[in-house]
Amino acid sequence: MFALSWMLWTPIEALAQSDFDAAEEVVVWGDLFARWDDTRWMITTEIATPFVLTLAKDENLEFQTREMQVRAIFACSKDWKLSKRKYEVGCEIEDFGILANIAQQRIKDKDIERAQAVLAEIDAKLHGAKMQMQVADDGRVLNIDLEGLPRNNRRQGAANETLRQIMSRLVVGYNLKLQRYNQLHEGKWYEYNSSLMTMPLPDGQPGNLGSNMLVHYLNQYKGHVVVQSIGRGMTRVGTVHYETDLIGVSLFDDQEGYMIERVWALEGKSTASAFFETGNYFHAGKIYKIGEDDRPSCGESKVVNGRRQSWPNLDAWVPIER
Repeated sequence: MFALSWMLWTPIEALAQSDFDAAEEVVVWGDLFARWDDTRWMITTEIATPFVLTLAKDENLEFQTREMQVRAIFACSKDWKLSKRKYEVGCEIEDFGILANIAQQRIKDKDIERAQAVLAEIDAKLHGAKMQMQVADDGRVLNIDLEGLPRNNRRQGAANETLRQIMSRLVVGYNLKLQRYNQLHEGKWYEYNSSLMTMPLPDGQPGNLGSNMLVHYLNQYKGHVVVQSIGRGMTRVGTVHYETDLIGVSLFDDQEGYMIERVWALEGKSTASAFFETGNYFHAGKIYKIGEDDRPSCGESKVVNGRRQSWPNLDAWVPIER
């Protein structure tokens, strides 16, 4: 597997042009939806929000968190064609793991037990569940839905929507709009209002509003087709605005022409951070294609310390490897 992590923090301007193989055109996609033909994916992401998200069991138990790490393995295939430029894709969640902190000043053993029970139920719900995605031929994921989760009352509906918001933070890693006609030419192009630069929604808050722009640079590097991305934007949750910055690197299959690996890091700084215990949003992740026989582990689902917590009876926060 091609190591992308060193590139993630290398300024694009600092990469010497002599390091890249000159080519006017790399490849043009034949099947614009080829990456959904019975493919498997490993996705790892971590999120730190300036507001709390409520994770809940179906019956009476819940807790609030600000920081979590989510790992999942998707097995995806095309379900049916919605239009000339859109497909509905079904992905089975073969494995799932979530680590989350408890957003409280004081944490007792009973708080940990309650949160652990909630995470165990979430793990059981999502392990083996099916997620539907509407995807476009230009590389975007337009919408997602979790199938088969109980929705017998308002509480379950709210809990399921929070899970959908969390899962959306995994699939936004697929979103990379290609050049016109999906040609992989060397050079740069622009993408506007990418969902990768949005935020999950806190309970009862209105949707993300704002705008963003990404600049993508495609080059060949040592036999690989590499796209580097930088972005900046503004988004709003409730009445609070956040300035967002993104940097990422993607690797493309030079035969099929679709993305097979991506790493990214996004930071959103609140313009009114004094209202929050922490005023920043952080989202980083890694997505990569795996083989039919690959069995990476998503780990167990459990309560952990947040990045600035140090409770002795909880494991420390370990940043994901990118």
